[in-house]
Amino acid sequence: MTGLVSASEAPSERSVARRIAHDSRVRYVALVTILAVAYYGAAEIGYTLRFTGAVAAIVWLPVGVGIAFLYFGGLRLWPGVVAGDLLANQYSTLPIGSALGQTVGNTLEVVVATFLLRRLVRSGRPVDSVAGVCGLIVAIFVGTAISATVGPLSLRLGNVLATSELFDVSHTWWLGDTAGALVVVPFALAWWQPIDPRSWTRARVLEGFLMLAAVVGLTGVALQSERPLVYTVFPALIWAALRFGPRGSTLAVVVAVGLTLWETAHNAGPFVVDSISRSTLSTQLYVGVASLSTLFLSAVVSEREEIAKGLRESRARLVGIADRERRRLERNLHDGAQLTLTMLAGQLASAREETRRNPDLAPALFEDAETHLLIAIDELRDLAHGIHPTILTDLGLAEAIRSLVGGSPIPIRVLELPSGRLDAIAEATAYYVVAEAITNAEKHARAETITVRVVESGRSLRIEVGDYGVGGASESLGSGLDGLRDRVEAVGGALRFDSVPGRGTLVRADIPIAEVNRPRFWPIHGR
Repeated sequence: MTGLVSASEAPSERSVARRIAHDSRVRYVALVTILAVAYYGAAEIGYTLRFTGAVAAIVWLPVGVGIAFLYFGGLRLWPGVVAGDLLANQYSTLPIGSALGQTVGNTLEVVVATFLLRRLVRSGRPVDSVAGVCGLIVAIFVGTAISATVGPLSLRLGNVLATSELFDVSHTWWLGDTAGALVVVPFALAWWQPIDPRSWTRARVLEGFLMLAAVVGLTGVALQSERPLVYTVFPALIWAALRFGPRGSTLAVVVAVGLTLWETAHNAGPFVVDSISRSTLSTQLYVGVASLSTLFLSAVVSEREEIAKGLRESRARLVGIADRERRRLERNLHDGAQLTLTMLAGQLASAREETRRNPDLAPALFEDAETHLLIAIDELRDLAHGIHPTILTDLGLAEAIRSLVGGSPIPIRVLELPSGRLDAIAEATAYYVVAEAITNAEKHARAETITVRVVESGRSLRIEVGDYGVGGASESLGSGLDGLRDRVEAVGGALRFDSVPGRGTLVRADIPIAEVNRPRFWPIHGR
């Protein structure tokens, strides 16, 4: 019967697999087609926003479209760039060989820029941090340099350009592609994810409309004059970056740049001068400065908001941890020392009455009371040790860690410890980092050995606790790692951890050290 069931299910499983593969192919073809159409459409828009011809356009928008598609959809969509570029080539003015050379350069431009962007910015959106924006700029600059080299060389080989024109065309080509990418790619990265409707109140929507109206108004006023007033739009762009982050800043840049390009392409505005190359260069520099300024400012704002959000969450977790710790202490006191002392009080009261009737029983009664009193003292000592180890206060961090690792069921190798005393806050923080990291490794890592290294370096204390266990640790709520981060960051330190499945976990913490007036080396204490 089992064999019959398997045989009847096999065709169904194969049909499901074929249907999934077919759907995947259909989706891939659809994405490539959409990319080709979008690339071609962006090229047509670029051709309308020009006054220097197809060879030296003011901005080349398709490069931004290609990078955005490949960044979200994967490098495998590159045939869409090839198809779109082949459709966009103006074969009436270009030899076939030069046109194909341009397509090769433009395709490599998009693929290389996307590859570098994925390598340089591995987490989060590139427009949400200064480091991400720097990675985005490097990727765009390198990618567009490829097209600005291959394309003009192809035109030279096709006798479309003279050798003396190569540098000027390459320069304009590179700036045009870079400007196009700086406008389109950040906009796509910022607006890719859906908007949370709860964050857009009526007042915020009204402010957004006012900001866009200011961008349009200031740009329109500046473009109606031959004087260099176009940069008066920057206060509105700053407004967009400060109040609306990457989404607002990229949208404002698209509006300002779009209006400027349209007027310039129609021989109007302050960038139109007698020299076409100078007009092109001035417009491209404006686009670059506007894009980069707002990108960096909005990235700083995003980082600030992320830090503020992290601080709020950390504060909430610390409040929760403190409340749970208070309840734990209350429970331990009630069930432990308090109960023992209550029993001892009753025992002493009974002993008082008993010794009045039979004085000979007094030694045994008081000995029994002493035993219970010592038990209560031990319970209080254990409770106090959990709050702050006495050995840490008396002998310092090194001895406290040695005492900590001595009772571990897993072998622990202490590679290095500080030789002297540190300030109390740094020592307490370092101790609990080591203790929590060791506890996590003992509970979850299934490691054969644990290593501990604590090094004093300048004005900071570097802590490293590693294991060779299962790895795959996650900084999720309740794992202990989030509490460690809160404790370390509360004193101005930084916590990082690497946990690769099958290769173990390494916890690193850097804790600032305050100056203390204590001996640099351990006192001998008569030993």
